Amino acid sequence: MRKGGIIFILLSLLLTNYVFCQDVNQMPTMEEIAEGKSLAKNAEYFSLGLENKYNENYDVAAEYFEKALEAFPEDHASMYELSVLYMSKGLQEKGFEMIKKAVELDSTNKWYKIRLADFHKFNNEYESFIAIYDKLLEDDPNNLEYLEAYIDALLHVEKYEQVTEKLDVYEDNIGVNEYLSLQKIEIYNLLGKKEKVISEMEKLAKAYPYEMRYQSMLAEIYVQNNREKDAFQIYLNIKKLNPEDPYINISLMEYYQKQGDLDKAFEEFILSIKNKNLDYNTKAQIYEYWFAEKDGDEETTVKEAKAAGEAFIETHPDKELGYYVIGTVYFNDENYDKAQEYYLESIAKDSTNFITWYQLVFTDVELNDAEVLHKHTSDALRYYPEQPIFYYFNGLSLIEMKRYEEAIKVLDKGRFMSADKKLTASFDICIADIYHELGDKEKTYTYYDRVLRNDPENVYVLNNYAYFLSLDNERLDEALKMSAITVEKEPKNVTYLDTYAWVLYKMGRYKDAKKWMEKVFLYDKNPQGINYEHYGDILYRLGNTKDAVQNWKKAKKLGGTSEFIDQKINDEKIYE
Repeated sequence: MRKGGIIFILLSLLLTNYVFCQDVNQMPTMEEIAEGKSLAKNAEYFSLGLENKYNENYDVAAEYFEKALEAFPEDHASMYELSVLYMSKGLQEKGFEMIKKAVELDSTNKWYKIRLADFHKFNNEYESFIAIYDKLLEDDPNNLEYLEAYIDALLHVEKYEQVTEKLDVYEDNIGVNEYLSLQKIEIYNLLGKKEKVISEMEKLAKAYPYEMRYQSMLAEIYVQNNREKDAFQIYLNIKKLNPEDPYINISLMEYYQKQGDLDKAFEEFILSIKNKNLDYNTKAQIYEYWFAEKDGDEETTVKEAKAAGEAFIETHPDKELGYYVIGTVYFNDENYDKAQEYYLESIAKDSTNFITWYQLVFTDVELNDAEVLHKHTSDALRYYPEQPIFYYFNGLSLIEMKRYEEAIKVLDKGRFMSADKKLTASFDICIADIYHELGDKEKTYTYYDRVLRNDPENVYVLNNYAYFLSLDNERLDEALKMSAITVEKEPKNVTYLDTYAWVLYKMGRYKDAKKWMEKVFLYDKNPQGINYEHYGDILYRLGNTKDAVQNWKKAKKLGGTSEFIDQKINDEKIYE
């Protein structure tokens, strides 16, 4: 049998008794009988409304509650239920009106008042919400649920003084705890009440003397308020009670840094790395912080980096950072074999670390091993196929191995990916030099022209371009202008001086050529064979055959000359 049916039967019996069990003189009026029937209908509809609500038939439930109200217009219980259902259907105004009427009819029902307060909150009417909770708290001042909702509303309207008062009441009921203390501390910070902040944190730390996190937080507040000595005593106490606290070494490190005691700060820095309770990522951040802040001499920095690297390897032998650090120490010490060894170990731990691959490649360059450089750059490109720098060095390794066609393909691909003008120029220069080696003058000059369009004063390209043109006796006026820029920018660069002299020579300006070539010998105490050969050629053209032959002989002895050097010496005449 349905609940509504039971209620209806009970009410019917009640009415029957009411009608037939009374004294004749006390018989009800017709109006009273009608009212009784309305109440019975109201009870039946209300019961059916609840039944459908519990079965999640909300639309049907709302219809029954509405009928219950028709039967008895002052049914505040149905109003309460309808306020919820209307709200769920998006009919906020109807829901609001229902709950307001319910509260008017029964102002003592706390659930009605809470529901009305919730409607005010939904509409951001926090003052009305607070007014209702003021009355609720008058009746039940220690109700923690009321307090929590009340405090939240006070925060929304920024009534911070009242919030702290209510938080104190809350605290009186449940005792000192983190949530309440931190809420108050946040508010005191907003209000600029530093002493209140300190006293509140002291209270929390005192309530939980063995909770190291609270002690650390108190120490931090002391530091913020220039009470470093008080903070230091707390740090020492934490270290004594819990030497493996994950953050104590960091706190002490920062304290000693501020005091200027860098030796002790460094001790704590190393201890933080060795602390097994501190997570690895934080240690890596501390490492970066320590060396970013370093202003000391290079020798001390290297020594500390080595100690840090060793601490990482000792504590985290499965992580890459320690090996990278030690590798960099050896790299800076120009011990490239050991640097390579540690970089490879770092990559074995984490093959996706870009900076380690980058350093490894530069180490290979210093070791001048083209095959190893090619292997490592090829491996790096598996992880970083869009990094142009690895294509560049891969191309250089192929050039060293004289695999020119492969080098051009690799360098062209890297050039396409480069967004950096200087790096793009480096690609073009390498490709131009390859085409020169292959005897393709047209493509050599095409790539040099590309560089000069973006960087018209690139001295390397200007020098090479001018020299190659002079060797081919082509565009000599243009070659001289190019070479003039290089000697203007670097007037003591003997390579550029030699080229300038040689272009003048090719133009038949032998006296000018001799003057500029003599500057080579002025600035270079160890001239190359090609310098002496060029000087000999210039002297020969000026009619000084004897000195020309002497310079050719010096050139032959040093090496690096043209293929005609022996003929020049033997026949005492120039060949080109």
